Amino acid sequence: MQTTLDVVVRDKGSDELITVPASAMVAEAVAAMTEREVGAVLIMNEDGLVSGIFTERDVVVRVVKTGRDPRTTPVSMVMTRDVTFVTPGTTIEAALSLMYVKRFRHLLVIDGPKVHGLLSLRDLAYQLIRRDGGRFEDAVRRTGGGGAAG
Repeated sequence: MQTTLDVVVRDKGSDELITVPASAMVAEAVAAMTEREVGAVLIMNEDGLVSGIFTERDVVVRVVKTGRDPRTTPVSMVMTRDVTFVTPGTTIEAALSLMYVKRFRHLLVIDGPKVHGLLSLRDLAYQLIRRDGGRFEDAVRRTGGGGAAG
């Protein structure tokens, strides 16, 4: 049986959804990401609805590369507006396939107006490894993995 994203969101447990208002400056969004050790935050409008997502990639490509000042640039100017989302009933495999094809690392899980979570590739990989019954760990041991990557 394939695991659905509602299970992944529930398993994350105490990981609350990190949000930043659209009126915030980039520096505030980066501070929230750094403090919470996440690679993306949801950007919310004044009505409490998702306006976009702001990711580490947005920081590099839309702020640093273009020379914008993070203290004076509104996050709403540099966020990703077209957020791809799936429902909680989507399988991990389908979500991973979508993320691979669309080339992004974060996926919003929404059902109607309710935001269930923001999942990363790491969250999904963890679930696959956890439910795999040790096959991944055995493969790493067989190949001599475990050293630091540089």
